[in-house]
Amino acid sequence: MAYDTEYTSDSEGESTGRRDRVDSSRSLKRLRNAIEWSRRKLLPFREQRVNAIREFVGQHYSDNGSNDRVPFNFLEIATSIYTSQLASNNPKVMVSTPHAQLKTSAYDLQLAVNILMQEIQIHKTLRKAVLEALYGMGVVKVGLEQGAQVEIGGFLHDVGQPFCDVVGLDDWVHDMSAKRYEEVSFAGNRYRIPFYQLSESGLYDPKVVANLQPTNSSHYNLYNEGGDERAENLAKGHDSNPDEYLDYIELWDLWLPHDNKIITIPTEGESEPLRVVEWSGPEEGPYHILQFTDVPGNMMPLPPVSVWIDMHELANRIFRKLGRQAERQKTILGVRGTAAEDGERIVRANDGEAILLDNPEAAREYKFGGIDQTSLAFLIQLRQMFSYQAGNLDVLGGLGPQTQTVGQERLLAASASKRMGDMQGRMMSFTREVVRSLAKYLWYDPFITLPLVKREPGIELGITVEWGPEQREGDFVYDIEIAPYSMKEDSPGDKLNVIMQFLNTMAPFMPMMEQQGLAFDFEGIARKFAQYTNLDDLDEIMTFMGEPLGLGEPMSGGRGGEARQSPSTTRTNVRVNRPGTTQGGQEQAMVAQLLGQGKQPSEQAAMTRDVS
Repeated sequence: MAYDTEYTSDSEGESTGRRDRVDSSRSLKRLRNAIEWSRRKLLPFREQRVNAIREFVGQHYSDNGSNDRVPFNFLEIATSIYTSQLASNNPKVMVSTPHAQLKTSAYDLQLAVNILMQEIQIHKTLRKAVLEALYGMGVVKVGLEQGAQVEIGGFLHDVGQPFCDVVGLDDWVHDMSAKRYEEVSFAGNRYRIPFYQLSESGLYDPKVVANLQPTNSSHYNLYNEGGDERAENLAKGHDSNPDEYLDYIELWDLWLPHDNKIITIPTEGESEPLRVVEWSGPEEGPYHILQFTDVPGNMMPLPPVSVWIDMHELANRIFRKLGRQAERQKTILGVRGTAAEDGERIVRANDGEAILLDNPEAAREYKFGGIDQTSLAFLIQLRQMFSYQAGNLDVLGGLGPQTQTVGQERLLAASASKRMGDMQGRMMSFTREVVRSLAKYLWYDPFITLPLVKREPGIELGITVEWGPEQREGDFVYDIEIAPYSMKEDSPGDKLNVIMQFLNTMAPFMPMMEQQGLAFDFEGIARKFAQYTNLDDLDEIMTFMGEPLGLGEPMSGGRGGEARQSPSTTRTNVRVNRPGTTQGGQEQAMVAQLLGQGKQPSEQAAMTRDVS
């Protein structure tokens, strides 16, 4: 991974002192010792993360999934709901400036950033960052890919283009002696590249490269240096000698804020740095941190999954126990010695068949075992408590109505969204920092030139222009503001609601719109309604007369511009009370029954009533 920086030289004056301090053997040894110490302090967090991911994937993901069955995967439900709420769509940005003369430059940058985010598939990166933050800590690395003709970091890393990658906790280190991230003396990530790229990329010191060997692949693939298991082994397994097509080497990229340097060193051995460059990127460095719950006095966050997992494991232990009880349950037929022939006849008889019994009173059916009703009631309560602890998942995920009226549902959804709103706010701030770093590379790099397509009135395909350094006017830090949006996927129903709200808002102004030559294209509205509601039979129920109206055409329809009036109508509101129920109400009634408590007839009826 490379950045938009150059090698320092002895002629750089003050920076040379920093370079000497970084390159000295004593300083490198202290840095390596500090990395090892911080990695040991991060060990519990890595282990908890892997254990939680193992519960998340369950027993049937691979040979290295959870040890026991996970019949009710609360973690998967909560993870999917929160991920979809926080990062389900590719973000877009709005670039603004308070200076009128810079509006064009801001709009060009907006087009360039949106193109870049689409090309590097940033939505996948942000989604993975949310997953990492739910199970540990989300870290995203932003930089500018350099090199000769080698794409270091994968095929999405085009040379000369900014990149944005997720860094997993297994490959992350920061100065654990610091109380806040802003106080760290180092932070970095570990990664692998094909060994041949060391020489072909032209980025690394050839003298150092000549003395290196490929990294032991079994060490990297199986465990961290502390002996703890890596999360990726859940899928890879524990093959101590994997067959790989290429030889690889493992490297550390380390950001040293006090030295204002980025250095690259091999993870094994005591060699000199492969690369030392001056950091001239964003002030916050190449790494951006996403965390949802802060812990007072500690840099490491409290991951949401660490709060959920105890109840998830308890509920699944109870569920497995109930399953074993259900499997042990048996029903047998007991007969007296004098009625043995009657017992044989009963066993051989088919369902509904009439048979002759000499002594039917001597045969009796007995049941043994079965599910403990108190344990089943406890399991139902655990499901409700997990939903409550995770921020009311039933409401957030739309898993079923929780109240009996629409108004109550809206109030409950608004209340549940407060916690989600805080997480969405953190996610939006995190995304703004990441996108702003990407935009800085586009703005300041003198070699980046992008083709931009601008929409012009009367030109269907737009105009393609080259966006280069000469089109970038103003100061990015002081003159440009970037605001990401569209993080959540909008369903066709959501889009239809926006259209209907817009029509209702503009309805009172329709006479004024007609005076200015504006009109709604009602055929277009009808077709959009049919598209968003999947109504394929629109042409069978509506007749379209002539060409559709467009903006700028009067709504008079050839009647001299006279105003249209709605016919007189009479409405009668009739309020009908119907019994309703909710999933929670049904579960409470079932718990009461399992615990032997009496129920009213209405509660008994609610247990069998549809909640949809």
